Amino acid sequence: MTSTDIMKPYALLVAIISLLTVAIPAQASWPGPASLAGPGITTCADFEKAYHDNPETNENLFYSWALGFMSGLNTTLMGHGETDLHELSEEAQKLFLRSTCKAHPQGSYVGAVFDLYNRMRKDKGLLDYFKSTKEPPKTK
Repeated sequence: MTSTDIMKPYALLVAIISLLTVAIPAQASWPGPASLAGPGITTCADFEKAYHDNPETNENLFYSWALGFMSGLNTTLMGHGETDLHELSEEAQKLFLRSTCKAHPQGSYVGAVFDLYNRMRKDKGLLDYFKSTKEPPKTK
């Protein structure tokens, strides 16, 4: 085994870390603890730039964050009618997020995720997230 063979995995690791730091827009510095963190707390314009730079990788990164965020919203709605996160196909959800961000570049990506979440709720006849959290839980 040559020194070149030994260095290849490290070079790959450095390349991946470099790509991730370019792919994820810089986040605002928070004056205290952050209630939200990750790539989804950026503007739609930053999402669009990341998408343009590397569509598949960056869209998957942001979409993965969106699914985790929506799953978290569902946990707060236990007993209020949880949202079926498979209501729309993955491609339809990604298209919704891209379209919303394209239409509102100064908006936040997390805002687009809320719009998607509430659309899926509305499609099933459920109240939007904020109205649902104000209602008493459904009893079985």
